[in-house]
Amino acid sequence: MLLCACAEGGREAADWPQAVLYIGAQRIQVQVADTPARRARGLSGRAGLAPGRGVYFPFEKADLHSFWMKDMHFDIDIIWLRENRIVHMEQRVPHAVPPPPPALTPGAPADAVLEVPAGSAARWGWRIGDPVRLSGWKP
Repeated sequence: MLLCACAEGGREAADWPQAVLYIGAQRIQVQVADTPARRARGLSGRAGLAPGRGVYFPFEKADLHSFWMKDMHFDIDIIWLRENRIVHMEQRVPHAVPPPPPALTPGAPADAVLEVPAGSAARWGWRIGDPVRLSGWKP
């Protein structure tokens, strides 16, 4: 099990690779957490995340990749993906919980994770099985 923070610093990760992810008709501009350090940092320490923005966490192999809300300042939706489809979602994950924050683990193996502002999945009607397409980034 790998825990990823959703760890350090409050500044935006402007130097991270950028891509566009599509779920249905929705277009999300994502920063790609493509290294262990970026995956550990995730959204920790940031003040917020604008609508239509997210962080994409690619993994080398499908597994039950767990996430937690360490040093988070806002609520998010966490979307687990496998082979370009949604396989699990945790919606409106609260940032304000007593320490230590609980680890969130999907019900199915995933090879990528998307974090977006809380309420995004419901607002855009995302469902398990929805197709996902990533453009502008290659591992």
